[in-house]
Amino acid sequence: MADHGERSHSTWSASATARNVNCPGALTLAQFAPPQRESIHSARGTACHQIAEKCLRTGVDASTFLDTVEKTKEREIEIDEELVNSAQEYVDYVRMARGVFEPVDTWWVEERFDLSALGTPFDAGGTGDCVIYVPDEDLLEVIDLKNGMGVVDITENPQLRTYGLGALLAHPDLNVEHVRVTIVQPRAPHKDGRIRSETFHVADLIDWTADLLKAMNRSKQALDEFEAAGGNSVLLDEWNAKWLNPGKCTFCPVEGSCPALKRDALSVAAVWFDDMDTPRLGNTALDTDPASLNRDLNMIPMLEDWIKARRALAHSMAEQGTEFEDHMLVDKIGNRKWADDTAELIVAMKYHNVDPFAEPKLLSPAALEKLLGSKRKALIEPFVVREITGTNLVSRTKTTRSAAKSKAETYFEAQP
Repeated sequence: MADHGERSHSTWSASATARNVNCPGALTLAQFAPPQRESIHSARGTACHQIAEKCLRTGVDASTFLDTVEKTKEREIEIDEELVNSAQEYVDYVRMARGVFEPVDTWWVEERFDLSALGTPFDAGGTGDCVIYVPDEDLLEVIDLKNGMGVVDITENPQLRTYGLGALLAHPDLNVEHVRVTIVQPRAPHKDGRIRSETFHVADLIDWTADLLKAMNRSKQALDEFEAAGGNSVLLDEWNAKWLNPGKCTFCPVEGSCPALKRDALSVAAVWFDDMDTPRLGNTALDTDPASLNRDLNMIPMLEDWIKARRALAHSMAEQGTEFEDHMLVDKIGNRKWADDTAELIVAMKYHNVDPFAEPKLLSPAALEKLLGSKRKALIEPFVVREITGTNLVSRTKTTRSAAKSKAETYFEAQP
């Protein structure tokens, strides 16, 4: 089994391709990033990948791991229904794509890729969750499980194309005419479904590879110029303006300290604040004009991302021992739970004629699926629903979902 929590990343990792292509200086600044703590979201994603890998290697279903614990880099994650459902949707697709009778030497799980054969200026590569070769179609497919809720675009996705390129280089003996990259994203609804693919000819991938190498060389030039600046503040300001381009900052290790992102965020903040030396909201009447609100909604995410990144950086530094004049670390107190030894509690409750145990209740779909086993799990499908629990306000450019009806529309439709 691959050790997902401890797996190292290449200097140019496939997962950072989009960021490095968009922002040539990101790779340079990454070397100054503080130690990265594993977030709960990252840990849950790692745990999901780990149980999915176990399913593919052993033939069991994800429900087998319900209520078990997966250790990640820094955390212990209890496998709940959400993680089981996400892993199983990916496992089901891989099993379907692979076919029951495909030989074992035509599919690979957690395969490490290396792009050094291309003469890259950095060590470059990544790990494909699953790679499948379909001999009858001369097709190589790379399948990527994403447990996050942010919708990932499949079209010309740099990370997935890097995976496709890496898989092609890893298997030079295969007769491949087309490459397919597939995203399995169980927690992100999309008009094209939670499983989406893009297929392209090998010749197109080779053309794209030329662009990838150009992007790598730009990052190498940025690194060389940064080192040549030698700490000169004027030259570094020029370097920042030339090589830093915010826009693909999610998961960037230096998002909280990037000078270009700070510049852009403060320029956005200036729209609302009277004096940036002493920030305060302007004394204007509350603006409910839809056009003004639409403008603000377009601008707010950049400011929110920068604020969140600054908070995360400060928290990480504080955990490493940095002290701040006006801020300090305090313990987070969790919800109440029973101590490990509850024997005396049970005795005490019985003395007062109180039963501390809950009434029996219907098992969750994942728990019942675990009891039924893989051969009978389809029995519950007619009884399972996914309810709409509310609405979210999202950018039209960042979703492919259909618009929900407003409360007003729903109300008038219900009238006779």
